[in-house]
Amino acid sequence: MVSEVLILGGGLAGASAALELARADVPVRLLERETGPHHKVCGEFLSIEAQHDLRRLGLDPVRLGAVPVDRVRLVSGGTRIEAALPFQALGLSRKCLDEALLEAAQSEGAQVERGVKVIALEEGKIATSTGSRTAERVFLATGKHEIRGARRDAGSGADYIGFKMHWRLAPRRMSEVGSAIELAPFDGGYAGLQCVAHDVLNLCLLVRRERFARLGGHWEDLLAELMRAPHLERLLGDAEAVFSRPLTIANLPYGYVCDPVSPLPPGVFRLGDQAAITAPLTGDGMAIATRSARLAVACLRAGSGPAEYHGKLQELVRSQVTRAMLLQRAVELPLAIRCVAGLLGLWPGVLGRLAGMTRLAQVPPM
Repeated sequence: MVSEVLILGGGLAGASAALELARADVPVRLLERETGPHHKVCGEFLSIEAQHDLRRLGLDPVRLGAVPVDRVRLVSGGTRIEAALPFQALGLSRKCLDEALLEAAQSEGAQVERGVKVIALEEGKIATSTGSRTAERVFLATGKHEIRGARRDAGSGADYIGFKMHWRLAPRRMSEVGSAIELAPFDGGYAGLQCVAHDVLNLCLLVRRERFARLGGHWEDLLAELMRAPHLERLLGDAEAVFSRPLTIANLPYGYVCDPVSPLPPGVFRLGDQAAITAPLTGDGMAIATRSARLAVACLRAGSGPAEYHGKLQELVRSQVTRAMLLQRAVELPLAIRCVAGLLGLWPGVLGRLAGMTRLAQVPPM
């Protein structure tokens, strides 16, 4: 009998793991820092792999209000290229999805404690805002937040700042977006747009810190720069901002993949963004979260420890992350994106194939 598993974080990875463990009658307790449903900085793109993992757990994203995404569109200057995705993706708010997973986990017997902030991992205990906790097996799923005692190697990916804003659009504007995910590169970054409800558009973007500073260092400055693109000005010019301010995050180690022998307290498994952070433009972040949860549960139930799990996870995601980071760096270079746009203009179908090349591999057999 596996002793109680302590999950730190109630996002996509943590909640998925809690649900699967509870259904397998493994005692599980989950600590979530927020007191209720909340939005997160995320592109909210559910790839076919993430959908498969969610449906394994008995969760149907379409029943939660997810909308179809079956095309990819690249808009750069006056160039607009569109192609079919090699799969049907979905757009769905993380606020809705994460809460549905937590509720499902609770209904299966998982103990969920809200309003508990994890502060540090120390030898033999976990420091939280409500006191110290102990557990033989810990799933570290705190997402983008760094935890003392379990910091990730920042590398060169920490030069970016991420923003997210939801907009409520008129029906005629939503029809312009349609069922496409739209990528709009600009000097020093890129924006991604897609529908996440019948009348809500998610704008998620990444910009290099120095570029943001040159623009003025404020959201309004960055938004004004984006609005110089005619199609974005047309879409967002009369849109209603759903949030009073955008959600933002910085200092993330994009390109990070956990090391199987990284120094962590015994019994700690990294999940989701704590395990790997891929380039957002490929839309694989949510799939990495669900796959890491699935793999961690499988390893735990098979009697495997963190080192074996981290090795299998590294094998699963390393190639995807490497390809995704190369693609991200390419779209930030004005000359490179002009060349790519020219080639894609001649062969639009290549755009869909590029999307297919960044998919995750299958979960290795246990």
